[in-house]
Amino acid sequence: MALIVVFAGGAFMSSGGLVTMMDMGLGMSMGEVRGFYTPDVAAAQKKELEAAIESLRTNLRDGKTTVTRLDPVLQTMRKAIADEKMQPSEVDGLAAAARRAAVPAPPKAAPPATR
Repeated sequence: MALIVVFAGGAFMSSGGLVTMMDMGLGMSMGEVRGFYTPDVAAAQKKELEAAIESLRTNLRDGKTTVTRLDPVLQTMRKAIADEKMQPSEVDGLAAAARRAAVPAPPKAAPPATR
């Protein structure tokens, strides 16, 4: 039985399951972040963060960025919400990390032709 679960989990992950899980995790985390804004976070900052995270999620789903690029975003988010408060500087930092991660990855170079 355990072997079946392992193979099923591997098939799920290799077919894009990890991307789906990370996308869902980012969406759920943003639900928490919204509840942690301090009163001095401007509406424009909230909007910018939402746009940056949405761009990241879209590029992740579309395969334009990779799961490995999420680590700085997740670390920044974890540090920012540790005290259950999102200060303006933390909102700006998280938006910047999300924008950097959302930049489409450069295309992979084709392997050299062999003769």
